[in-house]
Amino acid sequence: MKLLANENIPAALTRSLRAAGHDVNWVSEISPGITDTQVIELAIQQDRILVTFDKDFGELAFR
Repeated sequence: MKLLANENIPAALTRSLRAAGHDVNWVSEISPGITDTQVIELAIQQDRILVTFDKDFGELAFR
């Protein structure tokens, strides 16, 4: 599964997902500090499922 882990995802979870065989890009590694809108755009560009603990993404995804 292709995932994009937001910056608020713990490193341990990112490592666990990778160890389980998932293709995980982590915003903290590839583009730290980008905005929520940019995170969504990145997920779309890379055809990845966004994994986040940020509740604000529900509103962004709806729009």
